[in-house]
Amino acid sequence: MNLKDQLTQQFHGGTALSSQLGVYKINRTTVVEREMAYRFFGHFHPYVHELIHELVERSVSGLQAADTDYLRTPDGKVTTLPDGRPRPRLYEEFFAAYAPGARITGDRPVKDLDFTATGAYSCYNWELFYHVPIAIATHLMRAQRHEDCQRWLHYVFDPTAVSVDPSPMRFWKVRRFHELEVVSIEKVLANLSTQADKKLLEDTLAAIHDWKDHPFRPHVVARWRQSAYMVKTVMLYLDNLIAWGDLLFAEDSGESIGEATQLYVLAAQLLGPRPQAVPRKGWQQPQSYESLRPKLDALGNTFTELEVDIPFDQLPAPSAPSDAAALQTVASIGGALYFCVPPNEKLLGYWDTVADRLFKIRNSLNLQGIFRQLPLFDPPIDPALLAKAAAAGLDISSVLAGLHQPAPLVRFALLVQKATELAQDVSSLGAHLLSAIEKQDAETLYALRARFERSLLQRTELVRFQQWQEAIKAREGVEKSFASALTRYRYYELQLGKADAEITVPGLDDLDRAAMAKLRFTSSEDPAPQPRPLDVDIAKNLTDADGKLISSYEAKELQFLKAAQAHRDMAIEGDTLAAMLSTVPTFGASFEPFGTGGTISFGGGNLAAHASWASSSYKQSAESDTHTAVVAGKVGAYARRQLDWSYQSNQALSDIAVTLKQWRAAQIREAASQQEFLSHQQQIAEAEQIEQFLAGEKVQGATKTSTAALYTWLRREIRALYNSGLSLATDVARKAERALQYELGDPGQSFLQPGYATGREGLLAGEKLLLDVKRMEHAYHDLNRRELELTKNVSLRQLNPEALMRLRTDGFCEVDLSEHLYDQDYPGHYFRRLRAVGVSIPASAGPHTTVACTLTLLNSSIRVTPQLADGAYERDGEDTERFRDSYGRVESIATSNAVGDWGTFAGPNARDERLDPFEGQGAISAWRIELPKLRQHDYLAIPDVILHVRLTARDGGLPLRQAAETALAERIAAAGAVGSVRLLSLRQDFPTAWAKFRSAPAAARTPFTVTLRPEHYPFWADTASAVLRRVELFAQPGTASAVTVTADAAGTQPVLNLSKDGAPAGLLWGRLPDAATPPPALGAFTWHFDSTGLEDAWLVLTWGTE
Repeated sequence: MNLKDQLTQQFHGGTALSSQLGVYKINRTTVVEREMAYRFFGHFHPYVHELIHELVERSVSGLQAADTDYLRTPDGKVTTLPDGRPRPRLYEEFFAAYAPGARITGDRPVKDLDFTATGAYSCYNWELFYHVPIAIATHLMRAQRHEDCQRWLHYVFDPTAVSVDPSPMRFWKVRRFHELEVVSIEKVLANLSTQADKKLLEDTLAAIHDWKDHPFRPHVVARWRQSAYMVKTVMLYLDNLIAWGDLLFAEDSGESIGEATQLYVLAAQLLGPRPQAVPRKGWQQPQSYESLRPKLDALGNTFTELEVDIPFDQLPAPSAPSDAAALQTVASIGGALYFCVPPNEKLLGYWDTVADRLFKIRNSLNLQGIFRQLPLFDPPIDPALLAKAAAAGLDISSVLAGLHQPAPLVRFALLVQKATELAQDVSSLGAHLLSAIEKQDAETLYALRARFERSLLQRTELVRFQQWQEAIKAREGVEKSFASALTRYRYYELQLGKADAEITVPGLDDLDRAAMAKLRFTSSEDPAPQPRPLDVDIAKNLTDADGKLISSYEAKELQFLKAAQAHRDMAIEGDTLAAMLSTVPTFGASFEPFGTGGTISFGGGNLAAHASWASSSYKQSAESDTHTAVVAGKVGAYARRQLDWSYQSNQALSDIAVTLKQWRAAQIREAASQQEFLSHQQQIAEAEQIEQFLAGEKVQGATKTSTAALYTWLRREIRALYNSGLSLATDVARKAERALQYELGDPGQSFLQPGYATGREGLLAGEKLLLDVKRMEHAYHDLNRRELELTKNVSLRQLNPEALMRLRTDGFCEVDLSEHLYDQDYPGHYFRRLRAVGVSIPASAGPHTTVACTLTLLNSSIRVTPQLADGAYERDGEDTERFRDSYGRVESIATSNAVGDWGTFAGPNARDERLDPFEGQGAISAWRIELPKLRQHDYLAIPDVILHVRLTARDGGLPLRQAAETALAERIAAAGAVGSVRLLSLRQDFPTAWAKFRSAPAAARTPFTVTLRPEHYPFWADTASAVLRRVELFAQPGTASAVTVTADAAGTQPVLNLSKDGAPAGLLWGRLPDAATPPPALGAFTWHFDSTGLEDAWLVLTWGTE
């Protein structure tokens, strides 16, 4: 046999290792010495009970402070460990009790709250002291519970802390952040190439490896760079501050904006100065992948020396230093990563957001960046609302946050429809939630029942086993009974004279379990022998048996016993007679006839002897009869014994047959008990599988999907959807309620109740909300009555000429539409609300030139009641009982052609789902009219601006009308009514005088005569009693920069001086002094100008009555 065959037989039972035999070489290595080091870690949490105690005794705050609770000296200083770290209270060096030897080196295990990346129980400490507070804070922030969110964030990071501890202990409330050395990401990335810090390099490579294995699990990477959690916490804190501030800023009230400012300032202080942008290099040397490939690190970056990037040729020539100094300078230049660290856009965005919010607040802009003016104080809060909220257990701040919100963007009809749909959806979600709860309970009940059934089956297993053993013993008992019956049968058969070999008994074969398992069982016992015949001997026609059945032998015995008794009776009588006869005397006679004779006696004795002989004869007969009876009795007894043996033999044979059946039944019962026990064990195993299947475990390749865990998840998810849906439905319903209040003008109409989600899982919240929404819809249709619908065309030239002049020159102006403006048309109306506002600007623009104008509503008010304040009509101060200031959104429209332009394509449309611009705001309003800075047409040529105001009002009755008329007359007299200021263009209203003025020859002073006529005043003006209260003159300078106006040609009576001081841009302005005598309201007056270099001039007259 060659070597290949030998190897084939030696390995794997003859299986060839290779098809070709090569050179086989066996290397033997002997380990002489091996040194191994082991590192042990604690695998237990040493302070579970202490943490539970802190939670019970000091609530959540005590538990969260447990990890940073350090031992302090009496003066408050923190004690330290040998390595310099602060010594926590929950810290114990227990390993010294084991008396470690010299071979134990390195850090020894201690009892501590572990936060390391490799700790067995560190994840629990991270969850307890960091992730749980952060998760709760995130959820609270999303629910707009920002104050509670900040409270939970302060368990991790509190920048407002005022303790004396140094940083970072003062601000960070997690122990790991006290001990953590924060390494910048730039240093981490640079260390991959330089490999200067081996421990940092090891952790970074481990983090990169985990990141590649789990690219979508950031916490895996964060375990190796735990400072990322600090950045996340600060960003979350900033998110909460900004969201909190935005929520308060959106309320757009003075008090809430003040609170928001504090939050934005805190965020700005946390952020600090904005990072400076790195200037772009003027010259870059491009690199290719091929050139960078040999130096790439684990993240595909490389470290580049900065010497080659410094433009030495552009620097001035230095003096000649020594070689060592030159090398030191070059070595100190350092290097940088070729690919820079990418900027964190989200982090940089915080500076932009905070700066944007503070800029808007400081410049009186709202959150959308629109300028508006706010009242000094917020309107008073309804105490009944606060009481209702407190009774419902709601947060007062959340209730107050919903007050004075801007009007909704759409109408009530759409909002109530959406609220109804959402409430119905919430009701459906409630039904699904109830179904999930029921199914969860049902699955839990199924699992509980399965567990109880398994437990019951396990407890019943012993009973089944005992029943099986009982069946075995019963079968053994039947076998004993069979043996006993067989013994009796054999005994009786032997007694009956049968030889032992002649005795045969039936047999029983083994139980056919296979046939029984197939339900084909048949009995196969041997046939039993024939029983013996039982001939019963019964005597007939017997009178002495007392009706009893006796045999013929017993009858014969009775018969002879009776005869014996009769003979015995006769013998007794003979003895009695003999005794009686013995009393008879004896008579004797002697006779001796032949001499020899004798004596003869006869008497009682002789008679008695004769009687005794007769008695003896009877006795003998009785004895003979008795013997015959005894023999007959014996034979009868033998016959009866033989019959009884035959019967017992037959009975034993019958018992054998019965026992055979019982034996077979016992065998079947034993097999059934055994099978029942095995089936019970199988049932236990199947019950365990059912329990596992109900628990969601895989059983026989199948897994139950609809487990209790699934329904728990469904319940949680549906509950979250239910809460979100309820919150959304409630928000929409409140918007609908706000729309109803806004459209009806009655903020006291309240239909929604607080606390819909209270109760058992809040299951009926949708139904409750739906009912309130239906009540609200019904109330809207009952209360939505038609009001007076009016249109008011307001001329800016008549309303506020100065504003018109400012619009012409500056491009913007602000005007007020006072209540007296509307009282001139309908005194006694109240509750005036805007329906729509349009703009017309009759400008001299080309046919395709856009007349752009922005009309912005700054604020508005509504007289809500026709009542007077102690007979006074005018508003005094705030007067919030009769007037309501609108806290609506700042609205604007932009015109395209400014000819009856409403700022919308279709104009006012009541069927539009959205509210028209300014709809529902108070007609007593302040407006801002603004033109673009880029002038596409001549603004100075704008003769007027007309506001087309569509409004609704209610009739306040006679008292209000009379008070309004009285107040209007007083305002007209005091020159405070609309129309009391007139703007007259000297060039357009007095063209002849203007032409004469402009064409006058050069002189020191040029006269201009103004003739005031009744048509220069409103139609309703009482010109007979009119007097001028104030006179102003605006002029568009041509060549003149300043103009002096006098009443005489000599210039000795100055009237006013036109200059740029206090004038709109590009104009001159002057005002008649209060001490000067004003011109007459009607008639002509002449002024003398020292210059005619004016393009136009406008006279502004404020008039009243005496």
